[in-house]
Amino acid sequence: MTETDLAVHTAACAQIVQRHDRERYLVSLFAPPDARDGLFAVLAANHEIAKTAEVVSEPMIGQIRLQWWCEAFDGIEAGTPRQHEVVLPLAAAAARHPDVLDDLRRIVDARDADLSGEPAADLDALEHYAAATGGGITVAMARVLGADTAMARDLGTAWALIGLVRALPGLLAGGRAPLPASLLEENGVTLSRIRDLPGSVDLAALCRPIVGRGRERLSAVRANPALRHRSARVLRLMAARAQDLSITLQRAGDDPRSSSVADVPAGLAWRHALREAWYRLG
Repeated sequence: MTETDLAVHTAACAQIVQRHDRERYLVSLFAPPDARDGLFAVLAANHEIAKTAEVVSEPMIGQIRLQWWCEAFDGIEAGTPRQHEVVLPLAAAAARHPDVLDDLRRIVDARDADLSGEPAADLDALEHYAAATGGGITVAMARVLGADTAMARDLGTAWALIGLVRALPGLLAGGRAPLPASLLEENGVTLSRIRDLPGSVDLAALCRPIVGRGRERLSAVRANPALRHRSARVLRLMAARAQDLSITLQRAGDDPRSSSVADVPAGLAWRHALREAWYRLG
């Protein structure tokens, strides 16, 4: 593969992330040039893995798709990467940061649970899933950046929990069941009632414990000195954005149906730029 071919595939990864993971795309733009392509590669791979349950018609097909990715990781390690627009840039990133492949393998394992369509049993199980998925990809980002991975896992877990609540109306409308079964039972609510009579459900009461777990993780991250290391500036932007989302949710009473919760501000890139300039001055 020529450098030109790799550049084309890397640009494709950036487009995937820009289109489907815009929030993390924007913070990745502020990474050092030698790390940016690696971030786009791992984030594009994460998107391709994460969307499995949404694009397959039955669990067995989803399992075949996930297995394809595991075999793709094996091929990268064997020096025979598959000719795929995401796999080839990922191979280049893994040449410098081989542990990202194990991070992605663990994400594949966690995403297998998506295929069952069953909700997490309780809040602890949901937090464990968030740590394996959102936490796992943020660890991979930290490896590319040379940042602290323990801090990154907490940040990614918070990001996933807050992001779940933010995306909840769309997930429910699409037939997904992301709310823990114990929370539904405690509030005397069924998924069918949420889907059929959404106006009759206090969604904020269901979301508040989930957001609370996310805020606890985020608070620990923001107090962690590792977040202030130069290598963690991209993750620091991500933490700041998570804090913005937490505040927006709080102002909306933790109700994700508020229009302000789903919006991505038009000037978000400029906000990141101002924060990045402040971090450099600090």
